[in-house]
Amino acid sequence: METSEKNICQSCGMPMKNITDFGTYKDGCINTDYCHYCYNEGEFTDKGISLEEKMAKNIRMAVKMGMSKVDASNLATNVIPSLWRWRKSNKVKHLEK
Repeated sequence: METSEKNICQSCGMPMKNITDFGTYKDGCINTDYCHYCYNEGEFTDKGISLEEKMAKNIRMAVKMGMSKVDASNLATNVIPSLWRWRKSNKVKHLEK
């Protein structure tokens, strides 16, 4: 099953194109806001991580996948802080189903 091109993880920015890319709630239902790397069985896999730590983690991962450090840093700096999980103005969103 394919999904909309607009679906990106609201924690790390990963494009989610296939149903298997999405995270899950505790009951196994799909969570369309977060990828399976960031959100699994109703919890963030990196619970307690700061925005800065998340950006550094994503930069390391992108470099490992072949992206230049400069490009990875630019991408992380421009995308991650704007994602729902990291916006300072967001209100607590009910994630449990």
